[in-house]
Amino acid sequence: MKFSTKYGEIEVSSQAIKQLIREAIINSYGIVDLSNASLMSQFASLFSETDRGIKLIDDGKNVKVDVYVIAEYGINVMQVGKNLQDAIIYNLKFYVGMNPTEVNIHIVDINF
Repeated sequence: MKFSTKYGEIEVSSQAIKQLIREAIINSYGIVDLSNASLMSQFASLFSETDRGIKLIDDGKNVKVDVYVIAEYGINVMQVGKNLQDAIIYNLKFYVGMNPTEVNIHIVDINF
């Protein structure tokens, strides 16, 4: 993602943005772990831990985030999902000045 200032450009890598998203996930109550969206992404995550469970689509203007997580048993999954959404949006706005167009939370499993 590139930002222009009067002095030049600032570029924030997608890996840095994924790390901010990961930080929001780690600090969220009720989330046990990240998951993978598919078998192919599970294979790809063997080489890059940062990509596991986080899909980031950046077309230069808009950013869309998909997060695949495993929730803890006994919690309100809707509330945990909403809280995670808010935490990701906050991190992206506060640290990067980015307003994502979508932040989709996919709770793929419950950990008993």
